[in-house]
Amino acid sequence: MFLMTLYIHIPFCYKKCRYCSFAVFVAHQDYIEGYLECLSKESARYRGQKVKTIYIGGGTPSYLSIKQLEKLFSIIRDNFKFDKSIEWTFEANPESLDERKAIFLKNVGVNRLSLGVQTFQDKYLRYLGRNHSAGQSYQVYEILREAGFKNINLDFMYLFPGQTFDELKKDLKEIINLQSDHLSLYTLTIEKNSRFFVDKEKLPNEDVQARYYLDVKKELEKKAFKQYEISNFAKRGKQSAHNLNYWQGGNYIGLGVAAHSHISGKRFWNHAHLATYINMIKEKGNAQEGFEELSDYNRLKESLLFGLRMNKGIKIIFLEKYYKARLTNEDWAMIQRLQKEKFLICHRGFLKITQKGQLVLDELCGYLA
Repeated sequence: MFLMTLYIHIPFCYKKCRYCSFAVFVAHQDYIEGYLECLSKESARYRGQKVKTIYIGGGTPSYLSIKQLEKLFSIIRDNFKFDKSIEWTFEANPESLDERKAIFLKNVGVNRLSLGVQTFQDKYLRYLGRNHSAGQSYQVYEILREAGFKNINLDFMYLFPGQTFDELKKDLKEIINLQSDHLSLYTLTIEKNSRFFVDKEKLPNEDVQARYYLDVKKELEKKAFKQYEISNFAKRGKQSAHNLNYWQGGNYIGLGVAAHSHISGKRFWNHAHLATYINMIKEKGNAQEGFEELSDYNRLKESLLFGLRMNKGIKIIFLEKYYKARLTNEDWAMIQRLQKEKFLICHRGFLKITQKGQLVLDELCGYLA
C-alpha cells in the first residue's frame, strides 16, 4: 500500500475573518459534534491506509475544545497507520490556543504547528477582522516553544491597502526576530463578491508589489530563511513535507467539507456546503460532489506548472518518462519564448523560473497551461 498525505478540513472558527473562504461561525457545540461524527464515518472508508503526513487545517482547528480534539485524534489513530517519520501539522490562531491545548497537541504526536499571526500591527489585524492582537501572537509563540515544538510555521501577510514601506519593514523585523522555522507569505487578494471587493479596496500598483516582494525575499534570505517555493521560506531541513507532496503531484486524501483528494490521476472533492456535506455523510457515507480523471498529458502539464513554483525547478525529461507523455510542439515553443525573454532558465537539466518570472508567475502559468 503506497503512502499518501492526509488533510483534514475543520471549518469552524469563533468569528469569520474577512478573507477566510470556508470558515464557519459556530455557536452550538453540538454542531461540531455532528461534524466530528461525519469525519469518523468518512475516515472509515480509508481504514488501514498508511500516511506520511497529516495536516489539520481549514478554519480554526484550535477552536475545538480539548474533549473535541481528543475525539478528532482518536478518529485519526483508529483509521490510519503512520509512517515512522510522519510530519503532523496543526493550524492554529493565537486567540484560540492556550498552554493546555499546546501541551495536549505535543503529547498526541503533533510535531509541526502553523500559527496564523498574519501581521504584528494591530490596525491591520482589525482590518482583516482577526480576533487576536499582536501581543497574543508573541505570547502563544512562546507557549509553543515552551511546550517543546521545534517546527513552527508562521503565516505572514503583507501588501495591505495603504501599507507603507516603513510599516512593512517593521512587520518583517518583528516576524524575523521570533526565529520561527518556516514562513508562509501571503498578499491580500481581492476576490469578486468579497468584502474587500464590495468596499472597493485598492491594492498597491504592480511596481510597488514587485518592490515589496523582492525586499521581503532579500531580508528573509539574510536571516537563513531559504526560499524553496514562491511563497514559502524555511530554515535548513524545515520545508513542509505535506506541501511538497502536493506541489510534486503526489497522492493525498482530503476529509471534511470542501476537501479535495487525488489518487494516481483521479481527483475527487467533497461538497462545499456544510449542511449538505453533513447530510450526505449521514445518508450514504460520503459527500463526493465531483470527480475527474486526468490524462497522462494533463498530469504532466500540472506537474510542470507546480514544479515552476519551486526554486529547484523541474526536469521535463524525467516528467515525460514518469507520466509516459510528451509536451507538444506548442508547449516547447512557449517554453523557449519565455526562456528568451528571461522568465525561465534551464540550469543543469532543470527548468526554473527566474526572479523576473517570480514577479509574474500566475501570468506565466496562464501561458503554459
